[in-house]
Amino acid sequence: MTAKAPDPRPAPALPAVGPLLHELNGLRVAVLHPLDAEGRVLISHLQRIGSVVTQRWPVPPRLDADFDVVMLAIELDQRQPTTAFVASRSELSPPLIAIVGYENPSMLQLVLESGAVSVIERPLRPFGLLTQLLMARTLWRQRAAALAHIRKLEGRYATVSKLTMAKTLLIAREGLTEQEAHRKIQRLAMAGRTTVEEVAETVIATYP
Repeated sequence: MTAKAPDPRPAPALPAVGPLLHELNGLRVAVLHPLDAEGRVLISHLQRIGSVVTQRWPVPPRLDADFDVVMLAIELDQRQPTTAFVASRSELSPPLIAIVGYENPSMLQLVLESGAVSVIERPLRPFGLLTQLLMARTLWRQRAAALAHIRKLEGRYATVSKLTMAKTLLIAREGLTEQEAHRKIQRLAMAGRTTVEEVAETVIATYP
């Protein structure tokens, strides 16, 4: 039998796991969970994968340090503190993973109000925790990038709106064409070593 020649094509590259493991090493995790048997299991596993864990209970009104992920036990007897904690969070607060023990309408409502990006069931198991942490961080980065893009677009829109208003005022005041008004604003910006937005604001502010 003739030996089969080796395939000269390179083998497909395997997914790189280094960056994923690096993401978890040193991850700052706030664990808002009672320091009971399950809480200790959770903290132990987080520390085993290289996370830096800070445990708090009952639910604090706000976090007093910077964290990468928050893991919050959803308890109905902590509804008021949980609501206050959620209200203290901003759009760029660290992603929140909810920990729930059972399902009922009140519990699900509190989970929805928390803004959790994912949910972990009790009894807590190590399996799947890595995935939940990585997904939480990925979703947070995507959200941060989307917010930055939105704010950039809002800034551009505000600049265009001011420029349009300033040109309209110059056209009405000085009888310029739109192109002449635009060039005048550009000249004033270059002469004053400032931006067209600042010149537009000055034109608007000085309009009688």
